[in-house]
Amino acid sequence: MIYRIKESLELRLNLFYITLQGLYWMIVCCTISLGSAYLSNRGYSTVGIGALFALAYLFASVLQQLISVETDRSTSINVVDVLAVLGGLLVINQFFAMGTDSKSFGTGFTFMLGAMIATIIQPFLNALNFHIERYDIKMNYGVARASGSFFFFIMSLIAGNLMKTVSEKAAPALGLIVSILFVANIIWIYKELKSTGKNPKKDFDPFENSTSSNDSFDVNSIKNFIESYKMFFIFLIGLMGFYFGHVLINNFLYQITANVGGDEADTGGLLAMQAIVELPAMIFFTWLKDRFGSKLLLSVSAVFYFVKIFATTIATSVGMLYFSMLFQALAFAIFIPASVHFVDEIMSKKDAVKGQAFVTIAMTLSNLLSSLIGGVLIRLFGVTLSLWFGTVVTICGVVVSIYGLVKIKEK
Repeated sequence: MIYRIKESLELRLNLFYITLQGLYWMIVCCTISLGSAYLSNRGYSTVGIGALFALAYLFASVLQQLISVETDRSTSINVVDVLAVLGGLLVINQFFAMGTDSKSFGTGFTFMLGAMIATIIQPFLNALNFHIERYDIKMNYGVARASGSFFFFIMSLIAGNLMKTVSEKAAPALGLIVSILFVANIIWIYKELKSTGKNPKKDFDPFENSTSSNDSFDVNSIKNFIESYKMFFIFLIGLMGFYFGHVLINNFLYQITANVGGDEADTGGLLAMQAIVELPAMIFFTWLKDRFGSKLLLSVSAVFYFVKIFATTIATSVGMLYFSMLFQALAFAIFIPASVHFVDEIMSKKDAVKGQAFVTIAMTLSNLLSSLIGGVLIRLFGVTLSLWFGTVVTICGVVVSIYGLVKIKEK
């Protein structure tokens, strides 16, 4: 096996990329998923936590586009360089986060930056897969992404238990370690690609098409697009509704867990459960899509988003919360890949670029609203009533989205 790795560039690059995906999702665990537990232990209220999440998502969505435009214009910067810089910034940020104390400006600021950078990295990390393929290297993205969920599962258990038994600083400390390893992997990938002696003239940019002149987002262009795909936008309104509950659970999982007598270790365990149940759907998604179609899969995922938040709302113990996390397998795990394929199925190639951009915008808006509204509601009315509110919003979103899906005709 060692000999095969040594002799095969393709195998080495696939292993490096699989490791990189795993390290990234470990970073997400430390900087985003355990954020509510980390900030709560530092004395932040749910209103403050929600505001910091919202700011991180807002800045990330803007900076992703700006970085993409600059990368596309540059002849010397590619996606590997972007990931190296972002990884380096994350290392610096996590280092300073370890030196912050209690409820200070530094605590909130470093958390927001960490969550923002981790969010920005994701599309560029996915784009790296295509960048490597430009060197005539065959990549297995499905295995790499599945490894991300497995690594997330491991980190959730480790970080959650260390936060409980040692200190909440375990989150930024572990985040620092995996960020350093992330940068090291990027450097190794850079060296391996350079050793090929090839220099692809055109890099793959995750936002390139959406920022081109042919797909501009001016008022008339958007108006014509909405008129052409009215039912698609009905679906997006529904998406914002059923995704609202998903974000509410994820951003405030620590408060939800504490409400039924749990702690940081239980929060880590619940995150681990979510990650591990995603694996089957990710591994067999192509088979599911070919057998049932993206429209039906999106409808199923919407329904299970509701089932998940309803099961979470009525939970009275940590054990019942674990049960509710099982529905992640048929909600988020199916929704993400199905949404991409669905847009390609109902739109022309040119329109699909805009369509996918609008899906991302809808998810971002849902993230912002759920973070802000959820934080305020939990502070004013408590966890249970906030979850009931999220449940009502989710079921409304399910009904609207399925109505839009039924009315949509494939191209």
